[in-house]
Amino acid sequence: MSLIGWLGDAWSRSRVVRVVEGGEDAGPLPGRMVLAELRGSSIATLRSLTTNGRFTGDVCRCPGGPTILLHDDLGEVVAGASIHGFGHVSWNRPRFHNDLIVADPAGLDLLLAAHGVPDQVPLFLGPLTDLLGLHEGHPQFRPAGPAGRRDLAERGVPETLHPVLLSHTGQQSAETSVQQLDDLNSRLMTVTPSPVDRAVILLSWLGRLPVPAEAYWGEGALVRRLLAGITRADIATAAGNTRTGHTAMGVMNLLLHTRDDHTLVTAISPTLRLLFAPNPTTADAG
Repeated sequence: MSLIGWLGDAWSRSRVVRVVEGGEDAGPLPGRMVLAELRGSSIATLRSLTTNGRFTGDVCRCPGGPTILLHDDLGEVVAGASIHGFGHVSWNRPRFHNDLIVADPAGLDLLLAAHGVPDQVPLFLGPLTDLLGLHEGHPQFRPAGPAGRRDLAERGVPETLHPVLLSHTGQQSAETSVQQLDDLNSRLMTVTPSPVDRAVILLSWLGRLPVPAEAYWGEGALVRRLLAGITRADIATAAGNTRTGHTAMGVMNLLLHTRDDHTLVTAISPTLRLLFAPNPTTADAG
């Protein structure tokens, strides 16, 4: 039976879909932690998202994970697929050896995230970096002094903060003293009293930093410290009200360094859906 025919038969017999931890190298399926369970209309949506696309005729080298399992009326597994990063699915890899590039990778990741599968939204990091042109160049970090003023302006940093920030490089910003941090917070609160409005500024700033050095270990570390003084609810409101790629990238950066109870993921999901539409050129697998 062809892969497409096998998939059609498997989905027609499916009554429950479970997403379990691990990929091809995670050992026997029984006993793996169940990350999500889909029923009803969600199954039809997942079917479309994991079968529409273009088969590659080959497989990637990574073991993938998590794994999607289709169960029949008796609870038996009738098919399985490992997920390989952003937009790649491999159905019964040992048998078919044929990865699928799905037509709507954003839709797939957001559906899984909405059902509680962890670490799906951070998969947008690479695509967002490409979309926003945030790959770092040289120098990796913002210079100190007047030479760094242009970087601050391009990142939307309020001018009231420039005197403090320009006293050290972007790399040194990660080690800003408590006194300097308090000074920055005070200056920012003076010009922007609303915590939601401050969160908008900080998220956009964080989302404009070059990846990875400045965003993770330089100025990004400072911005995350400034965001720590704002409630998660206000940050989520800012992200939900400001649907830009840079704001979404700022939240993504924050998600990589803090825990989330799904509040921030929910806040940026509509933005990610707008930024990454389905690709009709890969929607021919059937």
